[in-house]
Parts: sequence; structure tokens; C-alpha cells
Amino acid sequence: MGRLRSGNDSRAADRPVLVTGGAGFLGVRVVALLRSAGHPVAVVDDGSGATSRRLTRFDGDPDVRCHDLDICDGAAIADVCAAERPWAVVHLAARHFLPTCEDDVRATRRVNVAGTGRLLSAWRAHAPERFVFASTADVYAASTGPSAERSSVSPRTAYGRSKLAGEHMVRRAGAAHEVGVVILRPFNLYGPEPTTPHLIPEICRQLAFGDRLRLGDLATVRDYLHVDDAASALVRLLCGTESGTWNLGTGRGHSGHALVALVGELSGRVLTADVDPSKMRSNERTHLVADTARLRRTLRDFRPTALREGLRHVLDSGQTSSPTRPAGPTPDSSASERVDLGAVAPGA
Repeated sequence: MGRLRSGNDSRAADRPVLVTGGAGFLGVRVVALLRSAGHPVAVVDDGSGATSRRLTRFDGDPDVRCHDLDICDGAAIADVCAAERPWAVVHLAARHFLPTCEDDVRATRRVNVAGTGRLLSAWRAHAPERFVFASTADVYAASTGPSAERSSVSPRTAYGRSKLAGEHMVRRAGAAHEVGVVILRPFNLYGPEPTTPHLIPEICRQLAFGDRLRLGDLATVRDYLHVDDAASALVRLLCGTESGTWNLGTGRGHSGHALVALVGELSGRVLTADVDPSKMRSNERTHLVADTARLRRTLRDFRPTALREGLRHVLDSGQTSSPTRPAGPTPDSSASERVDLGAVAPGA
């Protein structure tokens, strides 16, 4: 990837990109891509979720400056923006694990809504050119088909509602201050070193305990995008000239059953999935898959990693589980079902 250009490269040449949540699952990859393209980066991260260690890979790089602070600390954020004067902002910092968000709705709004507002107040005085906001596919209304950027929005969770509020705030600020705004709606991201125990890291984690897994609803269908592909798309959209909203996904859905079967196949094991009532979510939607037509029109050579290849990468990395993982499974034979390897979608 060559040096990425902004709409006004003469101003952007020596000014950094500010990345909030830069130590996170997606954020650290965005920072690495920006650095490989020669851009200085200012990282804002509070180190929650045991993520600070990820930034040690940039030790000794004078063009990665790390600021350990809370996105909700308006004065501290204002000081960082004044000192760094970023030409662009990538806002990834958020509470995003759905059960955690539901457990403390007030904290979710504090970080995802109030924190976003404080960041917007801080940077607008320093003439940024671009602002990327990581929203979520969870803003979409329930559907049995692919969700496009123009599809109805009707979030059912505290997380989705907080992110939709953030979208509105970012769009208004961008229009008021003539800043190019990119809203991204990622679907299900996966890859090595996850920060939360979503389905794929939980399947991989439980492999250490045997061939019998305890999981939630495996009938749900999701669109799984490798986190490296998401980071690449984000950086390209950041350094482009278009504004608007884009889905980040593959356009293909896979059930939880298919995931378990594919992980079993790749690891040479026959896995059994037991339903764990504690992992079931009351507001779980049955289907969430991206319509990626706009992403493919904008990034014409975007070719997301096939799920089979991506899962092999995860398993080979040995970095499969989150630092906040729960204790090992204690299978209950009362609700088991053997997974059929034929459930894997063709070409996964």
C-alpha cells in the first residue's frame, strides 16, 4: 500500500491520524496499516479489556504516540486534539460486547454516546478533513435477507441504539463543519487476538477442553468478515474522497452450526454442540447478513478472505480466545446435538 492521501495532502503530510480505541481488536490493525503507509498516528485508548499490550509492537516508533485516557474525559481529549492537530480521526473506542452493554445501559450510553460527543467537540476546532465512525450492523431492523445501507434501522439492543445515536451526531457535526464523514457498519468481525468472547473465539477456546462444546443459539446466521479485511477497507475509505455509509461484510451468511462444523473439520475433530441456556440472548436476531454492493462499487478490488481460510488462520495463530474469557465448559448431555459436517456452506 503506497502512501495514502487525504483531500489536502499538503496539510496532512505531517499531521497524524487520531485513532481512538487504537489498542483494540480492529484498532491495532488500523494503526499498523497507517504506519506501513507512512502516516504518523496518535492513539487514544484507556487499556480496558487487557488490550494495552497490543501497542508494545510500536515501541520505539516515534510516529506512534499513545495517550492513555478515557474517551469520556472531555478535557483530556481536548488537550490531545490541540496537541496533535490530527488531519483525520478514526473513532473506534466503544463498549461493544452485547451482553455487557445490556448489563449496564447507562455505561454504554456514557461511552458510546457521550464519549462520541466529547470527541466531536474536541476536534472541530482543529480543522480535520476526515472522520471515520465505527457504528454496527446491529442498527438494522430484523430481516431475512441482506441489509443494505438504505435498509430500515431499528436497533433492538442498547449497543445498537447507542451506535445509531452516534451516527446521527457524527453526520450533523460533519455537515456543520464541512468534514468528510465515513460511517462504517461492521457485521461480525473475527480473527486472532479477539477482545471479547464472541462465537468464533468461544468455539476455539473450548477446543482445549475436548470435543463437546457448550454454546448458545447455533441456528442464527451471521456475516463473518476477517478483521484484517475490515481494517484494510477502513483505511482505504478514510483516505478516499467519498463520504457516506458503508457496510463491512462479505455478503455471505453462515450459521453457528456451520462454524462449529468447519472448525471441527479444520482441526481434524468431530465436535458436539450442547445448548447452554446461559449463553442464549433474549433479543437475538435470526439473520444478519450484509448487502455489500456499495462497498464493492467503492473498493472495486475488495476480495474478503474466505471463511475457511480465515478460520484456518485463526487456528494456526494460536491466539484464539479473548482475555476476558469465561471458565471452561461443563457439558450437560441433556441438550446436545451432533454437528453435521455437511452444514458447512459451499465455498466457505
